[in-house]
Amino acid sequence: MTLNQLRAILREDTLRLVEELSDAVRTSPEVIDGWADAVEDARPVVRDRGFEEAEARPGGAARPAP
Repeated sequence: MTLNQLRAILREDTLRLVEELSDAVRTSPEVIDGWADAVEDARPVVRDRGFEEAEARPGGAARPAP
């Protein structure tokens, strides 16, 4: 996804967070952790219920085996 595509779909505050994350990724794992800590305190955390359900299945399979 290009920056222009992101600009078209994200609000300005969310776009700023994405840009900050992109900068952190280019820097170091420690900077990423710092970004995550700051954002988690300022924004609601999105839970991936599908992932959580998959972990609850025996063997952690995301889909039942055929």
